[in-house]
Amino acid sequence: MRKSLPAVLLLVLFCCTAAFAQPPRKKRVLKKPGPKAKEEIVKIEPKTKDDILKTVSHSTAAYQAEGGTLSKILAAITINTARGPIITFPVVDSSKDLGPSFGIMPVIAIKNRTTGDIRSILVPSVSYNQNLRTTLTYRHYILPDDKRFFILRASRSERVERELLVYYYTPQLFSTNMRLSAEAKHWVTGKPSFYGFGINSQRGDRSNYSLEMTGEELILDVPLLKPFFLNFDHAYYGKRVGDGPMDDGQLEAFVPALYREASRMHTFHTNRFSLVYDDTDHPVLPKIGTYASASVMYSNRKLGSGYEYRTYSFQAKNYYNYKEEGRYVTAIHYLLQFQRGETPPFYAMPQLGESTGLRMAGDGRFTGRGKFVFNIEERITLSKSPFYKFISEMEIAPFLDVGTVFDKYSEFTAKDLKYGPGVSARLVIRPQLVATVDLAYGSEGTNAIIKIGYPF
Repeated sequence: MRKSLPAVLLLVLFCCTAAFAQPPRKKRVLKKPGPKAKEEIVKIEPKTKDDILKTVSHSTAAYQAEGGTLSKILAAITINTARGPIITFPVVDSSKDLGPSFGIMPVIAIKNRTTGDIRSILVPSVSYNQNLRTTLTYRHYILPDDKRFFILRASRSERVERELLVYYYTPQLFSTNMRLSAEAKHWVTGKPSFYGFGINSQRGDRSNYSLEMTGEELILDVPLLKPFFLNFDHAYYGKRVGDGPMDDGQLEAFVPALYREASRMHTFHTNRFSLVYDDTDHPVLPKIGTYASASVMYSNRKLGSGYEYRTYSFQAKNYYNYKEEGRYVTAIHYLLQFQRGETPPFYAMPQLGESTGLRMAGDGRFTGRGKFVFNIEERITLSKSPFYKFISEMEIAPFLDVGTVFDKYSEFTAKDLKYGPGVSARLVIRPQLVATVDLAYGSEGTNAIIKIGYPF
């Protein structure tokens, strides 16, 4: 199920800056922080991570040269109520797999009566796509505080797509430093396509299918020596493929033998163990810090899984805050992943595409037993607008995606790398959400993506 926000508004925002600029503050002479500065909650002289975030919140006047434009646009599409604003966004989306979509999506912010803070956001929408036809979606984001959140989502298209999802995240389970996320969902998507195996698969061999998943996932991070965590990820899903929403180019017709095996319901009971280093400042909207992990995931027949295999992953994400001012954040992501053991269905193998590291390509564009991904972005905050404390920042991010897939790690060569430069426009909705428009280009042509969340 695709999650859309307004392309029309975001493209306009490329050319404008925000309002409600605060008076500029005098520059302080900063001392070098001591060894324990990052552990302090409040520190007057040195710049801890909390200091940096406060600087980000209060130093926007220096780069708000225009002022007023963003707020005027938002005011024009906003209905004010006693419980909070209702912002009616147009929805315009273009998918390499399914083609263009359009519709309308009101964003309803519900304020706390006592504090005035927005702690709940309702986002219903209706959209139309020539392949999916009409899609009705209900989204409910519940934000008890600046860290925890719930997501409730339900969606139904006239053709193929379905979703029921409940998700919860807390970084302080039982008032400890343990982090927990839990998800239960039934999901049918008609977006991905299959092109064959390997980095040399041809675009002309594309075939459409639907993927159904039903099950649950539980992720627990147990703190070790700060900032190290032991991560345990348990997942139990039933998966199978079916006919996609397109009228021609179905997987069943193109690769009937592959379809027969993949269309059977297969059980995937996987358990992943990871050693994690994480000193980022926020679980969803990081501006500084490093996240790194090394993991192994087991799929075991004795535990009820349909296949016996292992997936090894090595990942690193770094966020460098230029001059600790918050305006320029360089975000870098590396991922090396490979499988050993029995070969699962193609949809359970490492894939490289729109939502898996290579934004110029469609979902599922490249499939193999392993993959390598490198992404770099320069996230530039253009403006801030404390509009009901709801939509707070606008940023652009030129990026470069690099990646490949391989059958064996020994076959991984630099000449097989695919490159996809592009640019993103984003609206950051504090404290937990970010809406993104990605425009990417490369050997696969151009691709426009509208979604919720950072790519990494």
